[in-house]
Amino acid sequence: MADGPKRRLPIVGGGAPGAAPPRGATPAPEKRKLPVLQSSGDDEGEDRPPWHWIALGTVATFIAWLPLAGLVNTLLRRMLEGAGDVEAPTRVRLAMIGLNVIAFALAGVAGGYLVGRFGGRAGRREAAASGAVVAALAWALALAEGAPAGALGWALLLVVMVAIGSAASYAGGSAGLRARSGGAPRPS
Repeated sequence: MADGPKRRLPIVGGGAPGAAPPRGATPAPEKRKLPVLQSSGDDEGEDRPPWHWIALGTVATFIAWLPLAGLVNTLLRRMLEGAGDVEAPTRVRLAMIGLNVIAFALAGVAGGYLVGRFGGRAGRREAAASGAVVAALAWALALAEGAPAGALGWALLLVVMVAIGSAASYAGGSAGLRARSGGAPRPS
């Protein structure tokens, strides 16, 4: 190596702020600050197409329904264990159906509310569609389980589940629209 004067490289941020750069070095460019866009606070999320909110409402309804169904069925299992009979009494069977319907309806209201409240251009129609999709998916899962019921029984169950899911989600969507607009529901 050649014996010559040693060159020193400038260290970024090593000098005092505003100090002159070392001899022979080019001055560092001034730091620029990026502009900050102030939001008006009126924005409630990005404007998604209404069909996106059907999928979001479906997921929200399932997320609300699963813990509710778990709680209801845990209580019902304890009721069945307390009954002790091999055959479940009629009142326990009615409680099984009624409490599961209530859990499904409450979840539908919650999912519909989300769509109505935050859905942008989406409204009651998209909320009801998300409830119908959840009902159809739950019906398909029950059909895959292979519970004994004739074709007419399965068709009737699908119609009832879609009616309950759509109605509950529509009601939740209406409540969400009222919460968004401050009282008066907007047409959907």
